[in-house]
Amino acid sequence: MKELLVHYDPLAPETIHDPYPTYKAMRELGAPCWNEIMKCWVVTSYDGCKRVLSDYENFAADWRRGGESMPENALSVHSLDPPDSTVIYRELAATLRQVIAPDLSHRLRQAISDRLRTLAGPPVDLVSDFTEPLACWFLSEVLEVPSLDTPEIRSMGGAIHRAMDAGLVPEAFQPGRDAHRKLAALIEAWVASMTPQQPLRTLVDRAAVEGLEGAMTLNSVRTLIANAFTSLPASLGTIVHGFARDPGLLAGTVNEKRLDMAVHEFLRHESPSQGTTRLCVADTVLSGAKIRRGEDVLVLVSAGNRDPAKFDDPDQLRPERWPNQHIAFGHGPHSCSAAMLSRVLLRELVAVLADGSISIRLTGPVTYKPAATIRMRATLPAVVTPAS
Repeated sequence: MKELLVHYDPLAPETIHDPYPTYKAMRELGAPCWNEIMKCWVVTSYDGCKRVLSDYENFAADWRRGGESMPENALSVHSLDPPDSTVIYRELAATLRQVIAPDLSHRLRQAISDRLRTLAGPPVDLVSDFTEPLACWFLSEVLEVPSLDTPEIRSMGGAIHRAMDAGLVPEAFQPGRDAHRKLAALIEAWVASMTPQQPLRTLVDRAAVEGLEGAMTLNSVRTLIANAFTSLPASLGTIVHGFARDPGLLAGTVNEKRLDMAVHEFLRHESPSQGTTRLCVADTVLSGAKIRRGEDVLVLVSAGNRDPAKFDDPDQLRPERWPNQHIAFGHGPHSCSAAMLSRVLLRELVAVLADGSISIRLTGPVTYKPAATIRMRATLPAVVTPAS
């Protein structure tokens, strides 16, 4: 009989407000603990998280390996294990490297500055008015797809975000599934109308040469575009909030290395994705816990990134922290395929906020969306003031 050692309800108001005390209590147990609410093991240590994420032979992302069924539209780069995921992951990474053009950083920095300056004046909500539109614009721009910042597509994105917690909120499952189907149909139409030189069409064509089915590639593109409504705006909100609380966060000379260091530290300190789930496919012992085949394992990467056994003073945001081997983007064969692209945008946001030309002052309480998988601000009320 498994024992509930620490009460952890991901959707409880106190958890939404601040999950880190609960993460700490679970981590201090020294072993994974069973959670009766979610019916799964919860892993909170840095080493435990890395072990599960890298050990795909025992902990599967592909639920079919445990005898469970998965719909075809759920099969993508993130729901397969090696060797099945290797080719699509490689082709997706190659495509994203190609869209990072030499002038991209300059264009992003200018666009971010311009968008913030248009918000100068009365108080605004930097979630609805800045971070969410910026994430949509960015992915539309680099992937050369129509605007993602439309009421129809944003509604799909919201449903997809809520469906990430369908295990806790079953009524979110069907709307999320419908939204995935609608977004998939849009993407298929977009790609069909593209020239062979455009990035997503190039990806689909190259993947086909490697023997991958078009549906698999398009599913992977869908997971990439869904970042516009989940982890990307969440990370943007973390950075904006950080500078609003401490405008002098990167005082002094800011070079490319310091910008990259700061981005990694923001991601470590408050990881956008709180965790991910794996299915145990062979009886395994993990940090003293006996995990049986067929049991789910929740890997709380956000807790692992605050593990004092790995990071000194982990609850403090220290932009100069280096090396910084955080696992905000996962680890091993399922590391986030969009990580390299996301970091470019995050770095340029840090650059704009660090140079002192624009300041942000909070005008009210910051709130968080009632979600378990992605920790994302719901409101960020502030005044934006360009330097005179």
